Amino acid sequence: MTWFDPQYDYISEFIDNWNSKLGRFKGMLIVVAVLLLVAGVLCALLPEETFLTIQIFAAAALIVQGIGHIVSYAFTTYYFKDPMLIIAGILDILLGLMVASMPVGVTVATLTFLFAFLLLFHGAEHIAFASRMKYYRIMNTGAITFSGVVSIILAVIFILLPLLSMLMLNYILAAYLIVEGIALLVEALSLKQIHR
Repeated sequence: MTWFDPQYDYISEFIDNWNSKLGRFKGMLIVVAVLLLVAGVLCALLPEETFLTIQIFAAAALIVQGIGHIVSYAFTTYYFKDPMLIIAGILDILLGLMVASMPVGVTVATLTFLFAFLLLFHGAEHIAFASRMKYYRIMNTGAITFSGVVSIILAVIFILLPLLSMLMLNYILAAYLIVEGIALLVEALSLKQIHR
């Protein structure tokens, strides 16, 4: 563990690290956002198609989002690292693998509650991240906060109305993927180099 050194300039370290990795990180976020948007639109437009097709696209999007969270954690400097990103990334990857490998009937029932807790977790993580970035005046955090609030609202719907959620799973999943994709795209496009 690295101890806090009051003589060291942690802000400059963060700014240098941010500026050096911004291009790659921004490109990765845009790719992940587009994949999330495509998966969400396909979930919304193909409700009569087999759930298996939608299941595979959703699983792939969750796995990619999980990898994105882990990469985001890896690119952040030590004092700004949020261990919740690692947990969120692992949960996304595990959920994506489960969605891909489960039978369709079991998937629908299980996903209702799994997505509720995943949405709740992601919503809280987005709101916490946005407040930290706003505190340091690093970026505009409106899209991240909005994404967190929408995730928490969807989580409450999943928990309070599980039968309706199971029936509407395609559309709720589509809404989640589209909102996450838009928020990630807005976040990626708003990333800029930090100048002192």
